[in-house]
Amino acid sequence: MNIYLDIARELGEPFTWEKFEATLAADPGDSLLAIAALRSGVMPDGCSVEVWTSDHIDYLVALKASQPTRAQDERNRGLGWSSENAQALVDELVGDLIFCTNGGSIGDVPISYGTPPLDHEDGCVYATVRDGGHEAVYYDRYCLTRDGHFLRANLPGLIDVLHPRDWVLRHRALARATAFKRMLGH
Repeated sequence: MNIYLDIARELGEPFTWEKFEATLAADPGDSLLAIAALRSGVMPDGCSVEVWTSDHIDYLVALKASQPTRAQDERNRGLGWSSENAQALVDELVGDLIFCTNGGSIGDVPISYGTPPLDHEDGCVYATVRDGGHEAVYYDRYCLTRDGHFLRANLPGLIDVLHPRDWVLRHRALARATAFKRMLGH
């Protein structure tokens, strides 16, 4: 969720893929680079990648984008976007990313996962990662976040929790290894 909000903050209101591409060509941050790497739906080695969401993530992205930039309680601070542009952020950024990667939504998250040490909100994000995907398919599961507590938590399950910068570094390393194998004729 914070990755989507990073991109919204970096690009400004309203979100467009044109602004995304222009910023990507100029001086992108880690979150923008991570989403760009995911957007093709294919890893450098040819393995497919899917992005999944939930009602919980979609709701919170729109809520945080539309909350005022100044509020007494830090939990009520957001990006100050109009509610229309906040919903468009979900529809266009999250929705298009899911469509491009053949991902989906798990819908409602009735029970969070990994709480404690995660709080309820992060536990719902973690449950989304655990439950995303198609039943008959094995997945390597990744959760990208900048949340330091989330990154340091000793969590259950076989989910790699990574900072977007680390995801990008892995993606680039895989691209180099794949190119080297092609060069060697493998």
